[in-house]
Amino acid sequence: MTSVVENLPFGEVISSVVASLESGKDIKIEGFGTFSLIEKPEREGRNPRTGQLTTYKPTRRPKIKFDKKFLERVYSGARPSETSTETSTETTSVTPPVASPATTPSPTSASTSAPVAAPVAPVLPPPIPAELLMPAQPPMLWQIKAPDNSFVEVPSKELSNWGVGANTPIYSVATGWKLAGQVPELVGIVK
Repeated sequence: MTSVVENLPFGEVISSVVASLESGKDIKIEGFGTFSLIEKPEREGRNPRTGQLTTYKPTRRPKIKFDKKFLERVYSGARPSETSTETSTETTSVTPPVASPATTPSPTSASTSAPVAAPVAPVLPPPIPAELLMPAQPPMLWQIKAPDNSFVEVPSKELSNWGVGANTPIYSVATGWKLAGQVPELVGIVK
């Protein structure tokens, strides 16, 4: 396993990773993770678009296993000097760009460029407390006069289905008799 000096510019780091993987070697970037290749053998599977059985060719895929220190920083939002008790060993496939072997630097070559700072995860606020959230209100029920001169109880969102307009008299215990157009809760529901 090869280790890369942390202060290489990003492009040189990628080139070093590609060169090492092309030569079949794993490469470790201290404080970030280890890149390696996984071999996928020939296998039977289904084409997701057509559902037909197909044979997939053997492939080599790059894989990264993140360093424990890196995961601690990401999950805790901590600075480099701080640590967290939460850890994980998640892995993710990545596809690095392919560099030509003639221009690929040695993985251990040092550079005079300034180090590239790792991005810091944003600090998210905690969830909103339940007591500050508005509780779900049951739909307001209104009494309207039906075509057969009886009274029908109708929820606010269904008033327009019953032909209620702005000048239709409606009744609720909370408001008493009003024209539908004069009730603030019904603005936009009745026309």
